[in-house]
Amino acid sequence: MQSSNARSGRNKLMLKLPALRDLLRSHVSDTIADLFESYDLATIALDRLRLERPTDVNRVHEYEDLCREIEREVSRYCSEMS
Repeated sequence: MQSSNARSGRNKLMLKLPALRDLLRSHVSDTIADLFESYDLATIALDRLRLERPTDVNRVHEYEDLCREIEREVSRYCSEMS
């Protein structure tokens, strides 16, 4: 059973990576579920950081990089599965 964070992260990634949507929807393993959950938590933190005043630009960039890295990791994982 996936956590709500894993489901939310998968949904966000399906929007961000539409070419992988079918694979993301159909393939669920512990590894990919962990990536989904990590992505959800990272995007939540990024959204909060962007709303803070004053904005901590370095932390925003750090979380943007983290989100991009998770997106790349999910893409690599999906390419290995197809």
